[in-house]
Amino acid sequence: MPPPRRYTVNDVLDILEENNTFQRADVFIEPPPVDMLTDEDSGDEEERPTVENLNGRQLSASATATIILPDGRQTIGEENQTIDTEEEADASEEDEEEDSEEEAEESIASTSSRPSRQRKRPARAPAAKAKKRPKPSRPPADKRTWKKADLTSRQKSRFALNSPPVNTDRLPQDPVKIFEMFFDDDVIDLITTESIAYAAFKGNHTFTVSADEMRVFIAILLLSGYSTVPRRRMRWSHDKDIHNIAASEAMTRDRFEEILRYLHLKDNTRLDPEDRMSKVRPLLSMINERCLNNFVKQQSLSIDESMVPYYGRHGCRQFIRGKPIRFGYKFWILATPLGYVVQLEPYQGAKGKQVTECPGLGMGGSVVIDLIAEIQGNDAYHLTFDNLFTSLKLVDHLTTKGIGCTGTVRSNRMEDCPLKSVKDMQKANRGTYDYSKDDKTGFVAVRWNDNSVVNVVSNCVGIHPVQTASRWSRSAHQRVQIGQPFLISHYNKTMGGVDRMDQNVDTYRVTIRTKKWWWPIFAYNLDVCVQQAWLLYRHTDAATNTPLDLLAVRRAIVKNYLAKAAQPPPVGRPHGHTPQLDRRVSRAVRFDGKNHVVQWIDKQIRCALCHKKCRQKCRKCDVGVHVKCFEQFHTE
Repeated sequence: MPPPRRYTVNDVLDILEENNTFQRADVFIEPPPVDMLTDEDSGDEEERPTVENLNGRQLSASATATIILPDGRQTIGEENQTIDTEEEADASEEDEEEDSEEEAEESIASTSSRPSRQRKRPARAPAAKAKKRPKPSRPPADKRTWKKADLTSRQKSRFALNSPPVNTDRLPQDPVKIFEMFFDDDVIDLITTESIAYAAFKGNHTFTVSADEMRVFIAILLLSGYSTVPRRRMRWSHDKDIHNIAASEAMTRDRFEEILRYLHLKDNTRLDPEDRMSKVRPLLSMINERCLNNFVKQQSLSIDESMVPYYGRHGCRQFIRGKPIRFGYKFWILATPLGYVVQLEPYQGAKGKQVTECPGLGMGGSVVIDLIAEIQGNDAYHLTFDNLFTSLKLVDHLTTKGIGCTGTVRSNRMEDCPLKSVKDMQKANRGTYDYSKDDKTGFVAVRWNDNSVVNVVSNCVGIHPVQTASRWSRSAHQRVQIGQPFLISHYNKTMGGVDRMDQNVDTYRVTIRTKKWWWPIFAYNLDVCVQQAWLLYRHTDAATNTPLDLLAVRRAIVKNYLAKAAQPPPVGRPHGHTPQLDRRVSRAVRFDGKNHVVQWIDKQIRCALCHKKCRQKCRKCDVGVHVKCFEQFHTE
């Protein structure tokens, strides 16, 4: 004998859609057991519920339907009765089809809590004998239970920064020395050593470069960020409108291009085939280590993506529509609200070597866990991230680790959170919000209507105190104040750290380019270190007396390197005086300023200053000198 047929609310609605000859149908949803938490099923008491806004638990619940037919007859399905009886089970399939067509207009009853959208069979008349429905079991252990509540003060106090603030008095007072905390001697030695080895690999065994020359090379790169020219070689041109004395006197053009040609970061014979960023991995690891060691601890941190412009061909190059930089390499960044980079990791594409993926968290959650792996300890940081990373499982995981988090979340990741629907929120006034709290993990979810409907979850910041936000009202033609839950205000204040960093880097970005695919990543790290030095300099006492902006810090680094390490090369023959010239005319006579007259002669002689042929000489000094060189020759 087949098991008795049972119906749910979902089955009842399917049958009513197929049999629409009735005048009216009332569907009664049976109440759940007493031991089941049902805050999820509670809706707006002022709005009458409809079949369009039922949740998954309501659709799978047991139901009884009452149908009023056109002739005025009324049939009520009785509760706690099965549909199939032993006599009907023995009937033929043809009788079942005939009975189902007749009885579909008269009665629908069910006692099951099992969803059954696969079978769409109309109900038949209730049996004479009823069988008691078994008591539904408890929901699964991983099923979330929600209630209308805010975070308690105890829940908020779990995520407190226990470490004392870092003593910034130990920071150097010179921005150049702060910059060298990131691009220190070890980083310079890495670049010089690998560059010399790469030149030998290419067949040039005579190439060598010192640490001082490499610093001059880096200074010229930083110089290109705020002193730009259309072509790289124009910096060494002698035209007055484009000539750059700082670059041309520090290093010759050919020497700069030679270092640029052989610049390298890792031995090509020891590359990791699974790591697409293996050529720059040593530099990335060293910069990450120094950023973490010099991090002035603060509680609020944000995670976002950053784009490095690159238009060449590479498997890691990304295209993101709508971004200020659409083509380039994508980096995952952990930063402070002011833009200090704590950790950075390049994204290598779908086929590249990824971060260690955490089960159940997806790519976005795994990125978050990877970036904070080095900062976990006794400190309870507050992380902020957008809907690319946020999921409720990630919030659960961070809560167990003692880390606070706040993030926007996509509607399809809300896991049946009993909030007002997006359509209803769009019809409501701006500033309207609905919230619910997960009773198991202890985080709150909010849906807020602003220019669009946004979902935000947090385990460390609650709804209250509700803030106000200023918005322009088209109907009132003026700015109005709307309500804003506190966790959304906290999100807006702490989320923009990576954007601030992008703004700082893009303002004076290195403009010298090469054909190396990894060159934009090298230049990007150089620019990041400069803005790191500027942010740390603002914590020093020297910044109070001598405040410097980002450009001033960058120029200080350039001028310091060019002044200390640069050696102006000799160009052509020496002008002015030579030992031979001093023997021909004494300096006391040459610079006395008396009776020096130009005299024209018939035979050509060499000018004592420019060494070109001339027909003039100084009558008193008795040496050849052009009229145009006369004044300079007699000036000490």
